[in-house]
Amino acid sequence: MLRLIQEFGAHAGRQLTFNQDRVRLGRHPSNEVVLDANVDLDASGNHCEIRRENGQYVVVDMQSRNGTFVNGTRVATQALRPGDLIECGRGGPRFRVDMQGANAAAQTGPFGSPQPAPHNPFAPAPAAQSGPFGAPPAFQPAPAQQQAPQSSMMGPPAAPPAHGPPNSVGGAVAAQLPPGAKVGKQTVALMIDQALLASEKRRGMSGGAKILVLLGVLSLLGAVGGGVAYVATKEPPATGSTEPPSQGGGEQITSQYESAIYLLAAQVPGTPNPRGYCTGFAVTSDLIATNAHCIDAARQFLERGATLIAMRSSGRGERAAVVPVYRDSRFRNATFGSEGSGFDVGIVRSSAPLPSQVRVAPDAELLALRAGSSLFVYGFPGLTMNETSPVATITQGVLNRTTDFFERAADPQGAQKIQHSAQTTSGSSGSPIFLASGAVIGINAGSLSDEERQRILDPRTGQTVSVEVNRSSNFKYGMRADIIRAAVAQVGETLP
Repeated sequence: MLRLIQEFGAHAGRQLTFNQDRVRLGRHPSNEVVLDANVDLDASGNHCEIRRENGQYVVVDMQSRNGTFVNGTRVATQALRPGDLIECGRGGPRFRVDMQGANAAAQTGPFGSPQPAPHNPFAPAPAAQSGPFGAPPAFQPAPAQQQAPQSSMMGPPAAPPAHGPPNSVGGAVAAQLPPGAKVGKQTVALMIDQALLASEKRRGMSGGAKILVLLGVLSLLGAVGGGVAYVATKEPPATGSTEPPSQGGGEQITSQYESAIYLLAAQVPGTPNPRGYCTGFAVTSDLIATNAHCIDAARQFLERGATLIAMRSSGRGERAAVVPVYRDSRFRNATFGSEGSGFDVGIVRSSAPLPSQVRVAPDAELLALRAGSSLFVYGFPGLTMNETSPVATITQGVLNRTTDFFERAADPQGAQKIQHSAQTTSGSSGSPIFLASGAVIGINAGSLSDEERQRILDPRTGQTVSVEVNRSSNFKYGMRADIIRAAVAQVGETLP
């Protein structure tokens, strides 16, 4: 049994076990060990192979562009021993070799051990220490006196108040609900008050019209019935706060939140222009949310001596230095998602104050997400990215479905994977996903793809050859925003 532990590269921390005569490594999706096509740029499409010959494993370079190295020495063919380090290009993805018996291999499971490589400076504490929803801070511990926000996504909720705001119609109605209703009194109060407020904004309401609205809400509640309550504990907007608009859309989102969207880039020594690698968006006055896999890319740039920066959309080159402060420990962990794709959330901290922030949807709104809703993704697709003066691009789609991270149907609390149809490309990783109202419901993470073989004409030989291609589908996915809220809490701050 051959085991490869990746110690450096976009997928650092994964462990893969094989029991076959040939294992191929490279950026092309046909390899057994697929390297990241956008991050692991030192590796070739088909970089090297590990072959089992005469009872031992041998690594063979496949005429790669940057060479294959074993323990720092470039090789064409090299017999392997336990502990050897294979590097795909100098400074590229690196794997430690281990040979395991059947019992040891079985312990890793089909996707390998979930523990990250011990030397990784960005690796968080083991996920088992975090509890079912809380992830430990990967870079900077939260102050001991800091309390996590009271959110239904972060553990047992605080007891909600029995009614809504003082003197509200919704609060008065909610107070009359019997104990044990499936919908909590706080939720009822908010539903009624918000329905009345929206109607009054559209047109003046008579007392009779208000009664009709109340009857409609109460009829809905009656259909829900009684039972054990689960209640989102978000408080209603404080007096004097800005109410979310009743009308919205792409134009409102771009005008209101453009200054909260950032191109995350690296200034590599010896290169004139920064190199963009992901999108991020301001969630507090100094924190920018992005993907966990973008944090992995940032780590690689740092190890090469680069400086990390954030460039505001339409900021005409304005930049601020940033440092990674959080990477969710459950990302790339097969225990928490199919092939480790769940919980793809990270955070960087800005050295300069951020002028504006997005409005992250409250938990009650996230729990109520339904397929078919219009949404918008706002970020920097790689095909449109200008790395000297970036301008964000907004695309529109619909919410296709919500599932857990194993693609299964789930209760609202566990349906944290958002599938949508808005057009994105690689640079869109880390983009906020907006509802038409302007509330952020998630963070874009990637796209599903399929593979097929096609026959093409090779212009060099004039012969027809069969090649494997990877086709990006119109199914994109993201992480629901309650994971962002939990991440912010882990670095000692709360969302506004």
